[in-house]
Amino acid sequence: MRRARSYAGRIAWAWIGTFVLALPRIALAAEAARHEEPGIINLNVTILIQAINFLILIFLLSKFLFKPLTTFLAERSAGIAKSLAEAKAAHEAAAKSQEEYRARIRETQREIAAIRDQGQREAEEERQRLLRASRDEADRLVAQAKAEIEAETKRARAGLREEAAGIALTVAERLLGRSVSGDDQERLAEQYVRDLGGKN
Repeated sequence: MRRARSYAGRIAWAWIGTFVLALPRIALAAEAARHEEPGIINLNVTILIQAINFLILIFLLSKFLFKPLTTFLAERSAGIAKSLAEAKAAHEAAAKSQEEYRARIRETQREIAAIRDQGQREAEEERQRLLRASRDEADRLVAQAKAEIEAETKRARAGLREEAAGIALTVAERLLGRSVSGDDQERLAEQYVRDLGGKN
């Protein structure tokens, strides 16, 4: 904008300078034209002065208008081309950044899916481990209960045998009508226990 004003000022000064330089010549040409006879073509100093003035005007216009205007338009065109190149580079950079962002999103989604799958596998493995541990514990408790029941059964049988042996001795003493000696008691008890064991 400032350059355009500068060019306009130069052009105005060029016109003023051309007009000031041309004033004396125009006056001389007018004076000379008064003394000449009219005709179809009068070749005199006026035409020469007008040609010189025209050439000066062309020179001034070329120097102060056309060259600066051409320079301004070339600079403007270069500025526009530079802006377009920068815009294109920015667009390409933005497209590249967007593609990188999309690639990061895809990678993050893959990682999330892998973590989710791994979590599901670990949860399934933990569930299977807990099931195995529960089964093992249940089997152990069942085995322990069976062992306890078997031991209790053995104790109960032994107690019943002893009690039965005592009853058998009492019955034998009553039947025999006398008391049985210690050796006899031991022998009868062993015999009775053997008989009970054979029956069971």
